[in-house]
Amino acid sequence: MKKLWIVLLSVTLIMAFAMPLFAADVKFSGSYIIQGYYENDRALLSNGGASLMNVWQRLRVQTDFKIQEGLSLTTRFDALEKIWGASNYAINPGPGNPLANANGQDSDSQNIKFTHVYISANILGGLLRAGYQTQAKFGTDFADSGEQYYGPRVRYDYVVGPWTFIALWDKIEGSEYYSPAGPSGNIGNSLYQVDSQADKYVGAFVYNWGKGETGLLIYFYNISFESGPQEPTADQHKSRYWIFDPYVKAQMGSLYVEGEVVYITGKAAEWQNPSISGQDVDRSGWEAYVTGTYDFAPMYAGATFVYVEGNDPSNTTTNTSGAGGGTDFNPCLMLFNYDLGRWEGKMGYGSAATTMSGGIANALIGQVFIGVKPVPKLDLKASFTVAQADKNGTSVNWQSKNYGNELDLTATYKIYDNLSYMVGFAYLWAGDYWKGTNAAAEISNDYLVTHKLTLSF
Repeated sequence: MKKLWIVLLSVTLIMAFAMPLFAADVKFSGSYIIQGYYENDRALLSNGGASLMNVWQRLRVQTDFKIQEGLSLTTRFDALEKIWGASNYAINPGPGNPLANANGQDSDSQNIKFTHVYISANILGGLLRAGYQTQAKFGTDFADSGEQYYGPRVRYDYVVGPWTFIALWDKIEGSEYYSPAGPSGNIGNSLYQVDSQADKYVGAFVYNWGKGETGLLIYFYNISFESGPQEPTADQHKSRYWIFDPYVKAQMGSLYVEGEVVYITGKAAEWQNPSISGQDVDRSGWEAYVTGTYDFAPMYAGATFVYVEGNDPSNTTTNTSGAGGGTDFNPCLMLFNYDLGRWEGKMGYGSAATTMSGGIANALIGQVFIGVKPVPKLDLKASFTVAQADKNGTSVNWQSKNYGNELDLTATYKIYDNLSYMVGFAYLWAGDYWKGTNAAAEISNDYLVTHKLTLSF
């Protein structure tokens, strides 16, 4: 009987402590994506190209727990984000195997990977969010990488009428060195980094006037690399630079326009020992984006311009590359498309092989598009894109700055309000940029067929 009373008392205490959680409101949201690709010649070689065919998927679930009025907890995870049929690991994983850490073959591809957990609390008239959450998201999709980047963040928003003022601090994921032995246990260890840090401090404002909004974000990056107790090596340096990021969105009758500009200035490398590493490297860069869409239902048409400054390979004292057009912004089905680049790998071959999953870089892009919605659930769209590099590739001997021209055709149908199906076709007239430094290379055009099923909830 005594044991029974102990069990009943334990259950009662557990229920008492759990009651606040049971009383909390819980909201689920997220998405499930399945997308298939067939690409004819991703290497862009007329005498050695190879086709690719894959299907990838991702389940994303966000859970919002409303603990009480003004206080909530948010979590988000991705599950089974992988290529269909891909093994969990390469056959012989290791540094010498290029497939060892390939997408779809890492340990996350068959597990639940939590990316977000943060508290939201109404404090002092504003909203405080603290924990792992989306980073690199502000203004338009251009220059944003919210789909890819997340990490530790403390953010505070304060709203006054149409104004929102924002202050935040980010810790860049993967930047912190930790050793359970502590500093004393690492004396004499050249790998121990006393001041290995990567943080950004941000202030911003947004003004909303009903049919549009504008804002300005100012970043300060403070990065230390391999600054340790040992004698200075050639790698030890600090990077400190500023980013200014204004944007605007506006609806003017049937015309919608948006644009964003990003400017970078500061130091890319302040060497701890200039006698070994040479002179410091300055940091400077521009990028800009503007698009306009005119709606004359059931049709619409518009144009987009993108500029992301490239780095001059002949300039060893200044890094002039832009901050990157971001992975959320995908104007084409092939060129600079994040998902395609992530799952299909680099485009081109040899010295010209380019990682498209890094977002737009070193580019001048002009695009015109037109679409029609014959019925509310169907959207047919065609676009034509001309793309050039701003600077030569990684060498002054680069053959051309011409990426090429791309034609995209898509049809998207909403099967249900929360379920859509897209089919697309893209053709790339590849330019001589893809020759790299090889003047004798024979470049081939490429085409892509894709379809995508998206469930949102």
